[in-house]
Parts: sequence; structure tokens; C-alpha cells
Amino acid sequence: MTSVRLAHAWSSDLGIPWGVPYNQPLVRRGWSVWNITPRGPRAEQPSPDGAAWLPHRITRGARLDIDCVGAAELLQHFRQHRFHIVHTHATKVGLMGRVLAAIAQTPIIVHTMHGLAYSLETKEPQRALHSSLERIASIRVDAVLAQSREDANTIIRSGAVSPDKVTLVGNGIDLDRFSPNRAAERRTIRHELGLQDSDVLFLAAGRLVRAKGVFDVLEAARSASRTDPRIKLALVGEADREKRDAVTQSNGETPGDPHVRWLGRRNDMPNLYAAADVVVLASDKNATEGWPRVLMEAAAMNKPAITTDVRGCREVVARDETGLIVPPSDHHALTRAMCLLASDSDLRTRLGAAAGARAQSLFDVRRAAEKTAAVYDRLLARKGLPHA
Repeated sequence: MTSVRLAHAWSSDLGIPWGVPYNQPLVRRGWSVWNITPRGPRAEQPSPDGAAWLPHRITRGARLDIDCVGAAELLQHFRQHRFHIVHTHATKVGLMGRVLAAIAQTPIIVHTMHGLAYSLETKEPQRALHSSLERIASIRVDAVLAQSREDANTIIRSGAVSPDKVTLVGNGIDLDRFSPNRAAERRTIRHELGLQDSDVLFLAAGRLVRAKGVFDVLEAARSASRTDPRIKLALVGEADREKRDAVTQSNGETPGDPHVRWLGRRNDMPNLYAAADVVVLASDKNATEGWPRVLMEAAAMNKPAITTDVRGCREVVARDETGLIVPPSDHHALTRAMCLLASDSDLRTRLGAAAGARAQSLFDVRRAAEKTAAVYDRLLARKGLPHA
């Protein structure tokens, strides 16, 4: 029997490690898997799931010349390797990849929304433009996978995709990796950061862009620390320089601020979560959140969260049960939330314990992987293709 050939088209080589839990069970079944991404440090290393790698040069910014070359590369890969399934991810590569896979006559085309570029609250004509692009890109698509209920509802109600093509699969993380029993690592990291035992560390992690509310978090942390000097902030991540709203240490730092640590890119996130007391994600209303990984990882580590009342974030965090939810782009409300959690260790413990229980029941990546594989199998069977 011919093995199934599956290709994932990603906007970044970050997709390679994210896809491992989804691909490993399929590789064990004898499937052949490829990741098609821009070049990057993860693309240059063997993937743990045995997936092969192919390059494309589609940017995450606005570079028409380079994007045309990247589109040609993507189309060539689709035609040359004759994949049974092309699975696209993210917005720009997702739009282009779906159309190119259709041109290449790929039998099955699947797309995952990792955060939709618009919502039902988006004003016209922007909403009409986005929904029209999704409608065009999805003409030949067999399945659209949604991580959040709100995104699924939006893409259906806006008329971009018919309900029979949309499947809610959620999202997940490796609960074994993000386990809360790391007392020694907590002490080590806090010592590295020069923290006292009494300090309350707020951790913000992810792409450093304005849409993620980085400036709001910085402003709130500085304001909160004037009320409670024990409050400290650690920022983890790199400026997304392909985005016009990138936040760097030079444009976001107040020189000599003793309350903010800029940690850059790190590979020890479980230890950093262990060192933190609260995790913050203050995405604004323009952010394209699916089910934010940072909030799921924090929950699995028994950490309370402060997040904003935007799509995705408010589905991961249960209001006043596993964390606090504040209005987007409101650093005053964010300041009050930080001060409240800094002042009440019992509240932090209660919210963190509830977050851990929620993570165990909802955020296991194996469940999302099983739902995704079930979609593949259903489509392969429908089209009479092998699906061992």
C-alpha cells in the first residue's frame, strides 16, 4: 500500500516543533511527512518526528518580489512531490498555499486557523475584505480546522466557509514537559534574575510586537512597581522584525529600570514559568490569537494568568477562576490586576490550582492531534485514498 504523503506549509520554522505531536503518530503509521517553511535554525536540524523539510521564501511582512518567488517555490514543491494532503497554517501562507495546492491539483487540502485575521466585530470594509479572501482561498479546501469556538463561529457566520467544512479541534501542549514540580529550577532562575524571595515575578512571553500588548505590559509593570516595589517583570522572546509593530529593547526600555528584565529568546520555558508567579498576555483587539500557547503552558504549570478580553485568550483563561481578564489596551486595568495578584498570595495559589486542573482536562495536545488525524482519515476515505 502506498504511504500517505502529508505536507505542512508554515509561515515560520517555528511550525516544525509545534507540529511534532501531530506528526509522530502518523509517521508511526507509515506516513511520509514534510514541513515547508522559510529557512531558520529549526529547519536546519533533524525534526524529532522524522519529517523532511523543504524551503519557501514567503515572508510574514509585505515583500511582493520575495513573495512571488516563495509562491513559485511552494507550487513547485506541491507539483513535484504530489502530496496526498497539503495542510496550510497561519494567515498569509494559508491564503496563498490553499490556492497553490488547488492549482497543483492536490487531492486533499486542509487549513488550520491559528487565529483568524478578523472577527464579527471588525468594521467594514476590512471584515468584508478578509472574509472574501478566506472564501476565495477555501473554494477547493476540504476542511478548515479551528482552534477556538469564536473563530469557528466567525468564519461560518461571515460566509467565508460552509459549516460542513469546519471542525473545532482546539489546541494543546505537552503536559509532560510543562509540569509544575520544579522547585529547584524556580530557585535557580530567580537567583539568575537577581530576585528576592519576596519579589512577585510577572512573566510575558512570545513575539515582541505591539499587537501582543507588550507596551501595555511594560507601562503597567512600571506603574504597578511604584505601588508595590516587589513587582518585577520578565519579557521573554524576540522582536518580530518582519512586523511593523515590532517591540525592541531600544524602543521599549526605560534606561536603568530595575523592575524589568529583557531575557530575549530562551529554550528553558518550563523553568521560566516555574520561576514566575503570574503570566501575562495582554493582546490587543487586533491580535490574531487562536488558543494562545503561553496561556496553556502557564496553566499547566499551575500559574495564574492575566490576559485581555479578546478572542482565544478569553477561551483559555476562565474569568476569575484561573486568572483575571481585563479590557484590551487598558494599561490602568492591567496595573490594577497586577497589584491585586501581587498583594494576595492565596488568590494566586487558588487561581493557579484551578488553572492546572483546567489544563489537564482541556489542553492535552494528544487530543487535538487525534482530532486532526481523524479529519485526515475521513477525507482520505471519502476520496478513496490510502489511509493506513
